[in-house]
Amino acid sequence: GNLRRRADGRNDVESSVQEENLERRFRLAALRSERAELYHLRATREISNETLQKLLHDLDLLEALLIEENQ
Repeated sequence: GNLRRRADGRNDVESSVQEENLERRFRLAALRSERAELYHLRATREISNETLQKLLHDLDLLEALLIEENQ
């Protein structure tokens, strides 16, 4: 990721890592919310099961990427 520059020009690596971890947690939380909304849309028959499965697959891939970045 991008490293922030401190006022003295040095890289603040620890702060950058913390920011990346926080952003990753926010993104994972957003994916969980999106997943819940997709199940709601399916339960109310606003989307088909086929559409649900495709969108869940896409979310699974995004989630796997975010988790893999953390390791």
